[in-house]
Amino acid sequence: MKITDFGELWRAVNKIKIDIVAKTEVILFENEGVDTNLADVYTSSEGELFTVLKDGSIRKTIVHICDISNYKTEWNLPKFHIFECATLTKMRNANRGHRYKKASRNDGKFWMIHTTGGKYEYLNICNNNCLEQHNSIYNNQRVASFNVKSYLDAPIQHVQPYITNKLDMTTIPSSYADNWPDISKERKQYYKWICQECFYDLNNCRKYLHTHHINADITNDKHENLKVLCIECHAKEFKHGHIKQTSQYSSFLQLKESYAS
Repeated sequence: MKITDFGELWRAVNKIKIDIVAKTEVILFENEGVDTNLADVYTSSEGELFTVLKDGSIRKTIVHICDISNYKTEWNLPKFHIFECATLTKMRNANRGHRYKKASRNDGKFWMIHTTGGKYEYLNICNNNCLEQHNSIYNNQRVASFNVKSYLDAPIQHVQPYITNKLDMTTIPSSYADNWPDISKERKQYYKWICQECFYDLNNCRKYLHTHHINADITNDKHENLKVLCIECHAKEFKHGHIKQTSQYSSFLQLKESYAS
């Protein structure tokens, strides 16, 4: 087979690599956890902790200190955190966030590193505001019997989803660049409001055109990492299937059908 479009080949190979990286992060996040410095751990208006994974999903997160090999008394296990409490704020301000992992393992076990090696341990929830904040929003629970699975299964309080019904995705999580709407619009103008994947012309229905981060890093706004896609093609990207549940997606398909008939 003769290859004539090396750019397209590179994009296809790169997408496979990106998907593998994203899937690997999700697996780690749901098991032993992902290293963090807390800069990628955000708080909702209610103080809940959440993070944005490389697959584009917004997830509740639990954070905890992992390496206790230097603790003087290892049997004093650390607590886990689900809200922005006084302890986490203190650690952030002291630039000591690198000691933490973020995770969503739902059986109450957390990966801990001891002097003798690593193993999963049961940890208690932080009783320094975390439990109190939880009980003010959800059902009342106690430290010893806190149900991690029940908490993780409940929706995040007051955090907007990635794709909204607002025009042109102008309502966005705070982890996007402040000038993201301008960056997105510039890319769409550059490609003359045409989808780079299916080449559908959206000049007359611009609100259905999105700008996608190819490597799932929404802080990387370099041109080579951005791809202009119609909402239908965007929904086909890895872990973006939730877009199909939006009213905007259904409206776009109806619009295409009406134009075709």
